[in-house]
Amino acid sequence: MAKLLVLTSRLPYPPREGHQLRAWHILRALAGAHEVSLLSFVRDDDEPDRCGPLREMLVHFETFSIPAQQSGRQLAYAAARSVLGSSPFVAEKYTSAQMLLRASALANAVDLVHVDMLPLMTLIGKPDKSVPVVLNAHNVEHALLRQRAAIEPHWPQRMFLRNQVPKLRAYERDACRRASHILACSQDDADALAALAPETPVSVVPNGVDTGRNRPATGAIPDHPPRLVFVGQMGWFPNRDGVQWFLDEVFPRILAQRPDAEFLLVGKSQGLRVPAALRDRVRLPGFVESLDSAIHESDVYVVPLRTGSGTRLKVLEAMAFGKAIVTTHIGAQGIELEPGAEALFADSADDFAAAVLRLIANPHEGARLGSAARTKAQLLYDWDTIGRQVVTTYARLLQEQ
Repeated sequence: MAKLLVLTSRLPYPPREGHQLRAWHILRALAGAHEVSLLSFVRDDDEPDRCGPLREMLVHFETFSIPAQQSGRQLAYAAARSVLGSSPFVAEKYTSAQMLLRASALANAVDLVHVDMLPLMTLIGKPDKSVPVVLNAHNVEHALLRQRAAIEPHWPQRMFLRNQVPKLRAYERDACRRASHILACSQDDADALAALAPETPVSVVPNGVDTGRNRPATGAIPDHPPRLVFVGQMGWFPNRDGVQWFLDEVFPRILAQRPDAEFLLVGKSQGLRVPAALRDRVRLPGFVESLDSAIHESDVYVVPLRTGSGTRLKVLEAMAFGKAIVTTHIGAQGIELEPGAEALFADSADDFAAAVLRLIANPHEGARLGSAARTKAQLLYDWDTIGRQVVTTYARLLQEQ
């Protein structure tokens, strides 16, 4: 049993969004095989009082505030440093003298350091070279930022993002080169990260889903108008951009043929603009403790994403629930979904609306797609299977030291 140090950008538990889910399940797998110490930042919306299961599996646990979240002045200072200097904003945001001091003190007393998310590589100084540093790459961050800059409609934000792209690429390249090993969410991400740092080994560890917890409905579903669902918080730009496009371009085309259709957005909706003409057909319940009823009672799970990297846990959840899925190619990137056999794919507004209308009109086809998608989730994406893969990868890294 080895000693591991893990750094996270927010509390992994309770896991509510994609980054937390991946961090939590990887951490749970590692803690089942090794002695794990965790240093974690705490975001304003984290819930330290509810992280009992997290504390129970760790041998050591410390939390730190994010300096840039403490005041508008500190946030502006971090933004100014990122514009005028060479370090990107995401790295400046997580610059913390306190956490750097603790990470440096603990890094040389463990057998391996696991860094969850790119900007936390700032906190890794120069540990003993015999201590491997593994970077868990949730995305190819500079590529994601470049996509966002290309479609940002407001010129001040667009100029800021364009300023950040080359800085983030240089930072990501340096971080990948400093890492001993990289965990990527998909083969596409692995190839992109390997191009940045050809000497650093990369393993593909896909995102997963709890197929035992997330299951198809077993009882009768109440009659209701055709319902479309998306799960995701609007603070994550790819989600907000995709849902905004869906509301502006796709949903009106669906309502033109099915005026009784409803769209359900589960998750924080701040920043989303719902067109006035659609408000009677859009429901925004916000965060819910359980997704079961929201997904079970929906006819089609829509994934209208236009940007992003990594793999979308929302797609894996929909697969586990056995739902009919309509997704863009970017939305399903990195997931082995077979078009037409396990989901419908569409990238234009006309094609996306047509695919949704097709499944509304043919529920048996939706059931067939959903059943096939769940089988794929069980075979390839169950978190227990992925956890064993992570433990095996780390055992090999530890043996090589």
